[in-house]
Amino acid sequence: GGHRRGLPGLIVTFGNASSCARRWLSSGGRGVDDSIRWVFLGAPGVGKGTYASRASKHFGVAHIATGDLIRAEMKAGSALGTKISDVVNEGRLVPDDVIMELLLRRLDEGGASGERGYILDGFPRTRVQAQKLLSEQPIQVAFNLGLREEVLVEKCLGRRLCRHCGKNYNLANIRLPAGDGKPEIIMPPLNPPPGCAPHLSKRDDDTEEVILRRLQIYRQQAGPVEDFFRKAGLLHDFEITAGIPETLPSLLQTLQRFMSRP
Repeated sequence: GGHRRGLPGLIVTFGNASSCARRWLSSGGRGVDDSIRWVFLGAPGVGKGTYASRASKHFGVAHIATGDLIRAEMKAGSALGTKISDVVNEGRLVPDDVIMELLLRRLDEGGASGERGYILDGFPRTRVQAQKLLSEQPIQVAFNLGLREEVLVEKCLGRRLCRHCGKNYNLANIRLPAGDGKPEIIMPPLNPPPGCAPHLSKRDDDTEEVILRRLQIYRQQAGPVEDFFRKAGLLHDFEITAGIPETLPSLLQTLQRFMSRP
């Protein structure tokens, strides 16, 4: 059976427990429908971080980005963080066991501080990660964000972070006509306010070479992950064809349907 490490000093074994009991344990003993446990899937540059952040604020839950957990560990300068830096700068993916350790540590902290749920952003990326996650957490939906690949590259190259306030912006101005059965895509830039403009920086790994490598790795791994969640009855596809102002209301409306899903 599996176990849940969500309560300090206690390992809860639930190999033979009912799914209802598992949900109750994972929510810290609160009502079964009180917690949100959603996963946001999608290729690098699709906007997972932005949409997960907006949705988490809307529904009042934590936005947990494994990328942020990884970058925080790197910034902390720990031995683990140094190893992660080498991997990330080469455009490779951080090993499963490292990400799971960082993630479970974060979920334990959230459970201890009374968070009423979370949206996971950027995890799982492999079938093995998906299996490990589902053995630890009763995920309610895997929300799969889709976007044309040429747009993904432009959006990745346009990403900027304000070093002063920590907010993310995107300078890419995208206008693609419909064609080959693909929808028209219009995405204006998400420009920073004047106060942030002098403090903008790019991620070290946002170069075209590394982005294309990340997309190649993602394509190889996304199919099995989507297939895993589809077979589990948890996958929901959502195609993005416009910017945040046009897309967000529709996305939130769709997510609302999963609010009370067990």
